[in-house]
Amino acid sequence: MSGAAGPGRRAPRLLVVSPIPSHPADQGNSARIQALGAALMQRGVVCEFLYYATEGLVPPQRAAMAGFWHALHVEPPVPTGRMSHPGLWGLDDWCAPALLRRVAELQRAWRYDAVLVNYVWMSAVLEAVPGCFRILDTHDLFGDRHLAARALGIDPSWFFTSAAEEGRGLDRADLVLGIQAEEAEVLRTRTARPVAVVGHMPPLRFLTVPERAAPRHRFGYLGSANPWNAASVAALEAGFGGRPLPWLIAGRILRRPELLLPSNPARLPEVADVAEFYDAVECVLNPMTGGTGLKIKTVEALAHGRPVLGTRDAFAGLPAEHPGHAAPDVAAMVGLMREYLASLEFRHGLRRASRLLALRYAAEVAEAQDALAARLQELV
Repeated sequence: MSGAAGPGRRAPRLLVVSPIPSHPADQGNSARIQALGAALMQRGVVCEFLYYATEGLVPPQRAAMAGFWHALHVEPPVPTGRMSHPGLWGLDDWCAPALLRRVAELQRAWRYDAVLVNYVWMSAVLEAVPGCFRILDTHDLFGDRHLAARALGIDPSWFFTSAAEEGRGLDRADLVLGIQAEEAEVLRTRTARPVAVVGHMPPLRFLTVPERAAPRHRFGYLGSANPWNAASVAALEAGFGGRPLPWLIAGRILRRPELLLPSNPARLPEVADVAEFYDAVECVLNPMTGGTGLKIKTVEALAHGRPVLGTRDAFAGLPAEHPGHAAPDVAAMVGLMREYLASLEFRHGLRRASRLLALRYAAEVAEAQDALAARLQELV
């Protein structure tokens, strides 16, 4: 494993800045932040974490983050004002000047070699640390994100801006991280800064944890409460065409009061540990319609050794080959669910393909993490 500090050579110091907590890893962005931090620390990088506490902070959560990172810093959030552009958030609308001052203070005190900022709307932080290597982990595309949402009939929410504003944020970095290759190509059209692909893959649990026999549910879906997931579940319900199959739905998505589930799936609203969900289902579903970024729920299911059925969108950025990983739409995915129930050969083939995909992609991600750690080591 490359990137570790050698004898007599100090470790590189990195400050990670995020508006999303790293713990608990019960949503995709938190899982990404936690996993990348773990990978860099395993490769000899000293990582401190500054949480701009936009999602709140409770004592157990603070304790978990403090025990994970080499040091934890917390900055209280400032309420977001109005959009600074007609119908669009300005690049810096969600990044308060107080946060920039806090980062500058930390840099003066600790002299980090690099600062890694999560999300383009936090990129102003990079201007507060002109003397160190500046990294922007994009997670997703936010330029014209509202247009992509509306094209799918989804009311845009969270942060969205113009492609030009996003490009201005990307230009603040010395290195931009894209979470998958297709997205990195788009980012390269919006900035002249170097763009590297660093994907996300949780530890391959199926290599170390014995599999539980006879899961209670043949199919299952785990999702957060974002509108893209709600639209995907609605598409799954429509795809049943009045002939529903038994399935389990779990996670924060069940907090959406408008979510209609005429197929009457089993429900698991609170998932303290995602392993609880994966131990309960035989095959994981991802009926994703549209969306950008890497689908964290897909790679998480693969890491737990579960066969996964999904649309092409659900496997975007992954080296998928099996037909079960490339359904052209949700109706076709429902057809694959029926084939899964009917054919032992199909079940075995999907399971094998899912595990091989997990192994291939994990190796790809580890290589990218090695390269990033080596780049940080070059700074000292």
